[in-house]
Amino acid sequence: MSCFRPVAALLIVLLPAAACLATDIGFQQLLEEGGLEFQPPEGMQVKKVEPAYVMPYEARYVSKEGELEVRYAIRPLQRIEIDYQDPHNAAPAPNDLFNMLFRTLSETLARDHQVMSRIYPAEMAREEYRAGWAAIGVFDLSPDISSEYREAMLIAIHQNDKADAYTLFLTNDLAAQKARIKKLRSNLKFKVFENPINTPPSPEELQQLPMIDEKG
Repeated sequence: MSCFRPVAALLIVLLPAAACLATDIGFQQLLEEGGLEFQPPEGMQVKKVEPAYVMPYEARYVSKEGELEVRYAIRPLQRIEIDYQDPHNAAPAPNDLFNMLFRTLSETLARDHQVMSRIYPAEMAREEYRAGWAAIGVFDLSPDISSEYREAMLIAIHQNDKADAYTLFLTNDLAAQKARIKKLRSNLKFKVFENPINTPPSPEELQQLPMIDEKG
Protein backbone atom coordinates (compact mmCIF):
# COMPACT_ATOMS: atom_id res chain seq x y z
CA MET A 1 0.00 0.00 0.00
CA SER A 2 1.22 3.47 -0.81
CA CYS A 3 2.57 5.71 1.95
CA PHE A 4 0.60 8.63 0.51
CA ARG A 5 -2.35 8.22 2.89
CA PRO A 6 -5.14 10.72 3.55
CA VAL A 7 -6.54 11.42 7.02
CA ALA A 8 -9.21 14.02 6.29
CA ALA A 9 -12.53 13.56 4.55
CA LEU A 10 -13.73 15.47 1.52
CA LEU A 11 -10.98 17.10 -0.57
CA ILE A 12 -7.82 16.90 1.55
CA VAL A 13 -4.91 14.94 0.11
CA LEU A 14 -2.15 14.31 2.61
CA LEU A 15 1.49 14.79 1.87
CA PRO A 16 3.38 11.63 2.86
CA ALA A 17 5.25 11.10 6.09
CA ALA A 18 8.94 11.84 5.64
CA ALA A 19 9.94 8.73 7.54
CA CYS A 20 7.88 6.59 5.18
CA LEU A 21 9.61 8.07 2.14
CA ALA A 22 13.04 7.83 3.70
CA THR A 23 12.70 4.09 4.13
CA ASP A 24 10.46 3.04 1.26
CA ILE A 25 10.80 5.35 -1.70
CA GLY A 26 13.70 7.79 -1.75
CA PHE A 27 14.21 11.18 -3.35
CA GLN A 28 15.77 9.92 -6.58
CA GLN A 29 12.95 7.48 -7.23
CA LEU A 30 10.39 10.22 -6.68
CA LEU A 31 12.23 12.42 -9.17
CA GLU A 32 12.00 9.65 -11.76
CA GLU A 33 8.35 8.89 -11.07
CA GLY A 34 7.42 12.55 -11.22
CA GLY A 35 9.36 13.28 -14.40
CA LEU A 36 11.49 15.85 -12.59
CA GLU A 37 15.11 16.88 -12.60
CA PHE A 38 17.03 18.33 -9.67
CA GLN A 39 20.20 20.36 -9.34
CA PRO A 40 21.57 20.37 -5.77
CA PRO A 41 21.91 23.92 -4.43
CA GLU A 42 25.45 25.10 -4.94
CA GLY A 43 27.30 26.03 -1.79
CA MET A 44 24.78 24.41 0.53
CA GLN A 45 25.14 21.38 2.75
CA VAL A 46 22.89 18.31 2.77
CA LYS A 47 21.06 17.92 6.06
CA LYS A 48 19.14 15.01 7.52
CA VAL A 49 15.44 14.92 6.71
CA GLU A 50 13.44 15.28 9.90
CA PRO A 51 9.74 14.60 10.56
CA ALA A 52 7.49 17.46 9.49
CA TYR A 53 3.75 17.13 10.03
CA VAL A 54 2.43 19.93 7.80
CA MET A 55 4.86 19.54 4.90
CA PRO A 56 6.81 16.30 4.92
CA TYR A 57 9.78 16.57 2.55
CA GLU A 58 12.41 14.34 0.99
CA ALA A 59 15.52 16.52 0.62
CA ARG A 60 16.96 19.31 2.77
CA TYR A 61 19.85 21.74 2.26
CA VAL A 62 21.22 24.45 4.56
CA SER A 63 23.68 27.25 3.84
CA LYS A 64 27.02 27.05 5.67
CA GLU A 65 26.15 30.00 7.89
CA GLY A 66 22.64 28.64 8.49
CA GLU A 67 20.86 31.72 7.16
CA LEU A 68 18.87 29.81 4.52
CA GLU A 69 17.33 26.36 4.45
CA VAL A 70 15.68 24.74 1.42
CA ARG A 71 13.35 21.76 1.56
CA TYR A 72 12.11 19.79 -1.46
CA ALA A 73 8.94 17.68 -1.60
CA ILE A 74 7.73 15.60 -4.55
CA ARG A 75 4.26 14.10 -4.95
CA PRO A 76 3.93 11.82 -8.01
CA LEU A 77 0.25 11.91 -8.91
CA GLN A 78 0.09 8.15 -9.31
CA ARG A 79 0.85 7.80 -5.59
CA ILE A 80 -1.75 10.24 -4.32
CA GLU A 81 -4.75 8.72 -2.56
CA ILE A 82 -7.92 10.80 -2.16
CA ASP A 83 -10.40 10.30 0.64
CA TYR A 84 -13.66 11.79 -0.64
CA GLN A 85 -16.89 11.02 1.19
CA ASP A 86 -19.56 12.97 -0.66
CA PRO A 87 -22.12 10.44 -1.98
CA HIS A 88 -23.56 13.00 -4.41
CA ASN A 89 -20.39 13.77 -6.34
CA ALA A 90 -17.50 11.86 -7.84
CA ALA A 91 -14.09 12.16 -6.21
CA PRO A 92 -11.85 14.80 -7.81
CA ALA A 93 -8.88 13.65 -9.85
CA PRO A 94 -5.31 14.31 -8.65
CA ASN A 95 -4.81 16.49 -11.74
CA ASP A 96 -7.43 18.92 -10.42
CA LEU A 97 -6.17 19.54 -6.88
CA PHE A 98 -2.90 21.47 -7.31
CA ASN A 99 -4.29 24.95 -6.68
CA MET A 100 -6.25 23.91 -3.60
CA LEU A 101 -3.29 22.01 -2.19
CA PHE A 102 -0.97 24.98 -2.66
CA ARG A 103 -3.37 27.33 -0.87
CA THR A 104 -4.03 24.87 1.95
CA LEU A 105 -0.36 24.09 2.46
CA SER A 106 0.89 27.68 2.37
CA GLU A 107 -1.88 28.96 4.66
CA THR A 108 -1.18 26.16 7.15
CA LEU A 109 2.53 26.97 7.20
CA ALA A 110 1.89 30.70 7.63
CA ARG A 111 1.45 32.67 10.81
CA ASP A 112 -2.25 33.50 11.19
CA HIS A 113 -2.76 31.83 7.77
CA GLN A 114 -1.77 35.07 6.02
CA VAL A 115 -0.04 34.52 2.65
CA MET A 116 0.90 36.81 -0.23
CA SER A 117 0.72 34.63 -3.32
CA ARG A 118 0.46 34.72 -7.08
CA ILE A 119 0.08 32.23 -9.89
CA TYR A 120 2.68 32.32 -12.64
CA PRO A 121 1.46 33.15 -16.14
CA ALA A 122 1.27 29.91 -18.11
CA GLU A 123 4.18 30.83 -20.38
CA MET A 124 6.39 31.68 -17.38
CA ALA A 125 5.53 28.41 -15.61
CA ARG A 126 6.54 26.55 -18.74
CA GLU A 127 9.72 28.55 -19.28
CA GLU A 128 11.06 28.38 -15.72
CA TYR A 129 9.82 24.99 -14.55
CA ARG A 130 8.56 23.19 -17.69
CA ALA A 131 5.31 23.05 -15.73
CA GLY A 132 1.71 23.46 -16.77
CA TRP A 133 1.09 25.46 -13.61
CA ALA A 134 3.22 27.16 -10.95
CA ALA A 135 2.59 29.42 -7.98
CA ILE A 136 4.59 31.23 -5.32
CA GLY A 137 3.68 32.27 -1.78
CA VAL A 138 5.51 34.45 0.73
CA PHE A 139 4.60 34.52 4.40
CA ASP A 140 5.68 34.80 8.01
CA LEU A 141 6.23 31.29 9.27
CA SER A 142 4.00 29.92 12.00
CA PRO A 143 5.95 29.35 15.24
CA ASP A 144 4.39 25.89 15.32
CA ILE A 145 6.37 25.05 12.19
CA SER A 146 9.81 26.33 13.19
CA SER A 147 11.45 27.92 16.20
CA GLU A 148 14.56 28.69 14.15
CA TYR A 149 13.16 30.59 11.15
CA ARG A 150 10.56 33.35 10.92
CA GLU A 151 9.98 33.84 7.16
CA ALA A 152 9.30 31.52 4.24
CA MET A 153 8.71 31.29 0.52
CA LEU A 154 6.92 28.35 -1.07
CA ILE A 155 7.09 27.50 -4.78
CA ALA A 156 4.67 24.89 -6.13
CA ILE A 157 4.73 23.36 -9.62
CA HIS A 158 2.40 20.91 -11.33
CA GLN A 159 2.22 18.98 -14.57
CA ASN A 160 -0.81 16.87 -15.44
CA ASP A 161 -0.31 13.12 -15.05
CA LYS A 162 3.17 13.70 -13.58
CA ALA A 163 3.53 15.31 -10.16
CA ASP A 164 3.09 18.16 -7.77
CA ALA A 165 6.41 19.43 -6.39
CA TYR A 166 7.31 21.99 -3.76
CA THR A 167 10.36 24.05 -2.87
CA LEU A 168 10.25 25.69 0.56
CA PHE A 169 12.76 28.39 1.50
CA LEU A 170 13.17 29.12 5.22
CA THR A 171 15.06 32.13 6.58
CA ASN A 172 14.89 35.02 9.01
CA ASP A 173 15.25 37.64 6.29
CA LEU A 174 13.76 36.96 2.85
CA ALA A 175 14.88 40.35 1.56
CA ALA A 176 18.52 39.64 2.43
CA GLN A 177 18.32 36.20 0.77
CA LYS A 178 16.55 37.43 -2.39
CA ALA A 179 19.54 37.04 -4.73
CA ARG A 180 20.39 33.58 -3.47
CA ILE A 181 16.79 32.41 -3.67
CA LYS A 182 16.52 33.71 -7.23
CA LYS A 183 19.41 31.44 -8.26
CA LEU A 184 17.89 28.41 -6.55
CA ARG A 185 14.18 28.77 -7.24
CA SER A 186 14.15 26.57 -10.36
CA ASN A 187 16.60 23.88 -9.18
CA LEU A 188 13.64 21.51 -9.12
CA LYS A 189 11.68 21.39 -12.37
CA PHE A 190 10.20 18.97 -14.87
CA LYS A 191 12.50 17.30 -17.39
CA VAL A 192 10.27 18.08 -20.34
CA PHE A 193 7.01 19.92 -20.88
CA GLU A 194 4.29 17.49 -21.91
CA ASN A 195 0.87 18.25 -20.50
CA PRO A 196 -0.58 21.76 -20.23
CA ILE A 197 -3.33 22.55 -17.75
CA ASN A 198 -6.87 22.63 -19.09
CA THR A 199 -8.04 26.15 -18.28
CA PRO A 200 -11.53 27.64 -18.73
CA PRO A 201 -11.93 29.71 -21.90
CA SER A 202 -11.34 33.44 -21.59
CA PRO A 203 -14.20 35.93 -22.21
CA GLU A 204 -12.68 36.64 -25.61
CA GLU A 205 -12.59 32.93 -26.46
CA LEU A 206 -16.18 32.50 -25.30
CA GLN A 207 -17.29 35.18 -27.75
CA GLN A 208 -15.88 33.10 -30.60
CA LEU A 209 -17.91 30.01 -29.72
CA PRO A 210 -20.98 29.27 -31.87
CA MET A 211 -24.22 30.35 -30.23
CA ILE A 212 -27.23 28.05 -29.84
CA ASP A 213 -30.42 29.31 -31.42
CA GLU A 214 -32.85 29.64 -28.50
CA LYS A 215 -35.82 29.45 -30.90
CA GLY A 216 -34.71 26.17 -32.37
